[in-house]
Amino acid sequence: MFVENQNAWLRLALTPGVDFELSFRLLKVFGLPENIFSQRLSNLLPYVPQKLALIIHNEPSEEIAEKVQKIEQLIEKYPTVRLLVPSNQDFPSKFLSIPRPPLVTLCSGNTALLKCPTVSFLGSTHPTEEGVQIARSWAKALAKKNSVFVQGDSIGIERETLKAVRQSNPSSLIIVSRSLLDEENFEAKLRFTAEEGLLLCPLDGFDQPWQSRQKLLIAATNHFVVIEASIRSRILSVVREAADVGRNVMAVPGSIYSPLSKGCHKLIREGAKLVESIDEIEPEIKKSC
Repeated sequence: MFVENQNAWLRLALTPGVDFELSFRLLKVFGLPENIFSQRLSNLLPYVPQKLALIIHNEPSEEIAEKVQKIEQLIEKYPTVRLLVPSNQDFPSKFLSIPRPPLVTLCSGNTALLKCPTVSFLGSTHPTEEGVQIARSWAKALAKKNSVFVQGDSIGIERETLKAVRQSNPSSLIIVSRSLLDEENFEAKLRFTAEEGLLLCPLDGFDQPWQSRQKLLIAATNHFVVIEASIRSRILSVVREAADVGRNVMAVPGSIYSPLSKGCHKLIREGAKLVESIDEIEPEIKKSC
């Protein structure tokens, strides 16, 4: 991607008020992002409100310019990193199956993994030993069967799953990074995905890294399995949002006396599929092949 194209895509993705739907509308009318920013104000007004048209027409704010510069410096520093945008042939169709998908994503590695049915294990950040064992053993077994995992690296169930897949079949792992700001952690993930797997990182994670990561996680994942979650766990809101956009949600039941079973039981009552082994998860994944 040429530097000019890259700069324009980044600016479009980071402009406040310009979501995917509006961006797509402007791209259909004017072509590539650089054409959008070169338009006269009168050309923009039929498609966007006046205040937003002025923002697009004028030079980018200092805040946006700084964010764009930071990302461009990172791309220049790491040759394997590039932008994943709708004009790319490998832009994943599953991104388009949800409302407000990510317009631009940083990536490094094998984007063909996004064409496969994907699964993500989520759960408590402080799981029991039993929960950890379930996550590890199920992840290893499914990875050996070439199931593609999409995982963040939050402590607990997510990190245990990520480590298990890396040990079992690293080429089937998609890592969703939380933020560009933690460059040391980002660099460690890049070293791993340089040879196998895929790294995805949201662009808009500067101010709300958790929300941005979750949006990207939902976009990239077809099936979610929740292993231990309290009744107030943030994971419940994530998988509910995923279910609302057509993603498949499964949950592992547990003891009625355990606080970490309450969230899973609530999800099951709300319609999540009850699963007790990978023999019940694998057919769900195969359905979406």
